[in-house]
Amino acid sequence: MVEPSFMDYKVRERVEGSERTILALVVVKDGEIFGAEGGHPGTLTMASKEISKEAARTAKEVFESLQPNYVRDKNGVIKYAALESTNPLTASAVLAPGFAEHFAATLGPDLLVALPNRFQILVFSRQDQAFQQMGEFIISGYLSSNYPVSREIFALDKGKLRSIGVLK
Repeated sequence: MVEPSFMDYKVRERVEGSERTILALVVVKDGEIFGAEGGHPGTLTMASKEISKEAARTAKEVFESLQPNYVRDKNGVIKYAALESTNPLTASAVLAPGFAEHFAATLGPDLLVALPNRFQILVFSRQDQAFQQMGEFIISGYLSSNYPVSREIFALDKGKLRSIGVLK
């Protein structure tokens, strides 16, 4: 699950290039999020393939349940896609296999994403820098949420997130 670094998860790793955003190993039970316990370090190493498969499957299920809303400029050109739902794993759907490919036809192959809170993803083309015009909106979505994720902009590279900077 993509989460802010101030959350206290036992099993976590920092998103590449990020100071504020982590990937946390969580368990979802009856719609609630629980941090997975670390246990013996060898246990996670041995189970990492199985954990990765389950995480990819879950992210794909969440992504498939989302309906992108394409926001266009006055000329009808798509500026960005917004994905929102009440599922707390929504922001983590960016890790789903095929996420970037899904938007390649409309936004191009090089994508940037913003994850202001658990329930929202904003997808931008890297070519037109539309995310800069959305800076205040993204920061507002982060600050006003009970479940903020990040004020950073991320590049997607082969299904992995990489922070390219923090919105101020």
